[in-house]
Amino acid sequence: MKKSVFLIMSFFIAATVCAQTDNTQGQVKYEVVRKFEIKIQGGDAAQFQNMLPKERKSNKELIFNADASLYQAINSNQDEEAVHETQGGAVMIKMMEPNEIIYSDIKSKINLEQREFMTRNFLVETITDTAQWKMTGNQKAILGFNCMEAELVGSKKKTIAWFTPMIPVSTGPDGYTGLPGLILLMDIEDGKTTYTAQNVDLKEVDPSLLKKPKDGKRVTRKEFNKIVEEKRKEMNMGQGDGATVIIRTTR
Repeated sequence: MKKSVFLIMSFFIAATVCAQTDNTQGQVKYEVVRKFEIKIQGGDAAQFQNMLPKERKSNKELIFNADASLYQAINSNQDEEAVHETQGGAVMIKMMEPNEIIYSDIKSKINLEQREFMTRNFLVETITDTAQWKMTGNQKAILGFNCMEAELVGSKKKTIAWFTPMIPVSTGPDGYTGLPGLILLMDIEDGKTTYTAQNVDLKEVDPSLLKKPKDGKRVTRKEFNKIVEEKRKEMNMGQGDGATVIIRTTR
């Protein structure tokens, strides 16, 4: 009899804790790593090649509730500078973090993205209900949350996401949505770009924090992609994640 009472009390306590925990709102902090390659051709290229960075790390946050989410930089000033001494003087390498904010309307399945490109801001609206994912059947734990693996169908770049149904909000880093749970880990093109959750804080979120970005020229996704493509070709830059940038120098 005492054992039965103990089991009933334990179940009641567990149910009360679950009822008090709202797992549809909170904050996630991600570390974003982008790998790239910069090549210098001509002149004294060899002495500079080993100085060039191979990756860029930044910290982002995702604030969310059941209706919307906002993805942005934790520290708006994440630019990095490095000075390298050479026989001919000094070379300064500066890496700048674009000012990007992504608002996801989860209910309406629309993203409004404030994207910075070549010092200009654009507001890009994207419909997200076209994203299709294929479950792989793989599972693992991330930060104590049971997660499932899914691959984005039809993407030109291999895109893998790990999401947790324990947080039933269809959102994630960098505007990725469409899964029955929050994305805690993403891998694009076999590690060329990764988004890794460092901390998950399930807490009440002030709805006023989830504001749509307003800074920039409104363009369609097609128009924005065209602007980016034309400028990259003009400057001989690589395409997207894991880009290779070639700089030609003359003596």
